Amino acid sequence: MTTLLLPDISRQATWSVSSSKQGLGVTNLTGHPHQNTDTYWQSDGQQPHSITVKFPTRQQIHSISLYANIDKDESYTPCRIRILSGTTQYDLQLVKDLMLEHEPRGWIDIPLNDHQQESVLMAHLVVVELPLNYENGRDVRVRGLRLLAPPKNDHLFKTKKILPFTTPEYFMYDSFR
Repeated sequence: MTTLLLPDISRQATWSVSSSKQGLGVTNLTGHPHQNTDTYWQSDGQQPHSITVKFPTRQQIHSISLYANIDKDESYTPCRIRILSGTTQYDLQLVKDLMLEHEPRGWIDIPLNDHQQESVLMAHLVVVELPLNYENGRDVRVRGLRLLAPPKNDHLFKTKKILPFTTPEYFMYDSFR
């Protein structure tokens, strides 16, 4: 599914980062949908670097999109991305551990569902951990990050089979009047 069909829920959250260089903080991550990818967050501390996104209520999260560019950032570019989620920092569980196969040059879409279940992640807290960079770099740069919810339109759920329930009996009772 293309991320264009998915609502961006990033602005509903409170954001924090493990560390940052002066002037290159968390506000550079959370722009509008067509944000300027010339700005970036840069860490300034020990690895693993992390971005923490906390929602006031539990949210359905379909996927995360991260913008990285090896041509501009070289050794600052992450090559491993770990996604953890939970209700607080004390019950975080690993959702994804992704080692990038190709050098990134743009948006990296990270679906958070199990390909067999096609479900969505429910979480108050999401942590994007960046433990490893290309060329053994220490600090990391991320030029954009978006958290995307499932489509709002029920028709997309049914036709794209995002929900595991597809029987006519289920769809008879799938909405309130």
